[in-house]
Amino acid sequence: MKNLIILFFLPVLIITSCVNIESSNQSTESKPIVIGYESDKNNKYKIVNGDINSVEIVKAYFDAYNKKDLQAVYNLEHEDVLLFAPNGMTIESSKQHLEGGEKFLAANQYAKWDIIWSISTHVNFENKPTENWVTSGILVSYGKDKASKTSVSRVVDLMIKDGKVKKGYIHQRQLSETEKSSNE
Repeated sequence: MKNLIILFFLPVLIITSCVNIESSNQSTESKPIVIGYESDKNNKYKIVNGDINSVEIVKAYFDAYNKKDLQAVYNLEHEDVLLFAPNGMTIESSKQHLEGGEKFLAANQYAKWDIIWSISTHVNFENKPTENWVTSGILVSYGKDKASKTSVSRVVDLMIKDGKVKKGYIHQRQLSETEKSSNE
């Protein structure tokens, strides 16, 4: 009889335990969690988990690039967008970005942006509004065709405000030989 009771309650206990763990994780996801900080000369500001919808905006942004739909990219940016490119160039408007994008795509018939990872955060400043930033690791490949492509790794940090890109920093590095061979 003891064995029968144990056989009956053991699966119930396992199932109940799994359900409780899962529901406990779900409630944690909605709470702001401090995951880092940003600092200036005098202060440190908490960085917490951000709005997951902003990750979808960034996905749509790079999907538009992949479709060569620069009008959609343009529509996902504030008119006064400010972007800092890895080559030192500063882009100071959506119109300037559109024109530069047209030149880039004309010179590079093969162009692809693959998001490898993406995370949304909020920076909680004391004396100005909270900022929402989406930081993404992106594999960018471009060239006159797929056979002559160059691939680089970028970390793109985009401020999302009112559902559009307001500001961005793009950091880039060359891929190692190991990374190149694994991406072919």
